[in-house]
Amino acid sequence: MNRWRLFWAGIVLITLCACAAQQRVTTSPVFKNPSSIQMADLPCAETNASGSLIIRYPSENLYRSGAVLPKQEGLACLEELASWLKSVPQDHWQVTVAGEEGQGFDPLALAAKRQELLQRFFARKGLEQKDWQWQTMIGQGEQLELRSLSDNP
Repeated sequence: MNRWRLFWAGIVLITLCACAAQQRVTTSPVFKNPSSIQMADLPCAETNASGSLIIRYPSENLYRSGAVLPKQEGLACLEELASWLKSVPQDHWQVTVAGEEGQGFDPLALAAKRQELLQRFFARKGLEQKDWQWQTMIGQGEQLELRSLSDNP
């Protein structure tokens, strides 16, 4: 008799855990127009909505200089970016990833590895990237830039 009570208690506990795991609190509002984003909506980012929307992550916001993996704070910023990208209908982006010089290795190789990891990250977050244009560059300014291509898909 005690086995059945433990069994049912276990089933109820598993069901409650499954229900709690499915609930997700979203702090980012859904935008009908990508250019309506405010700078406070994406932490670490600088935005410019004159013409097409541009989202920039300046030096050291996502990565330490010369690092392929993002900082812990940078990963949180990328999480917010992925959530926002999923909430907007825009799916045409030009994504530029930069690598810094002066680290003792090829900055384009650094940018390419960052790009590879970002593509995997966004894919795991469920973002469709087939209409995204990716490019790498050498630069000390922005580590990551997303430019909306909605005007010219």
